[in-house]
Amino acid sequence: MAAKVGFDGEAASALVKELRGTFASSKTRSYQWRVSQLNSLLKLATDREAEIVVALNSDLSKPEFESLIYEVPQTCSLINYL
Repeated sequence: MAAKVGFDGEAASALVKELRGTFASSKTRSYQWRVSQLNSLLKLATDREAEIVVALNSDLSKPEFESLIYEVPQTCSLINYL
């Protein structure tokens, strides 16, 4: 059995350094790519709403009604805002 690798302060610091380096290099994705990713996420949230509701209930004990009225619509609203 393989040893479980932890994510400690040192690992977090290294990750932040790497991400800042990538950002500073201007090798980040284009605005159009980011918009297409958000549109794909919106489609996923809309198409898979029932599965998201089940997962929220299973993982976080969120009531179905709360997920349908609040969680999924708020996510979609935020994506549309951006």
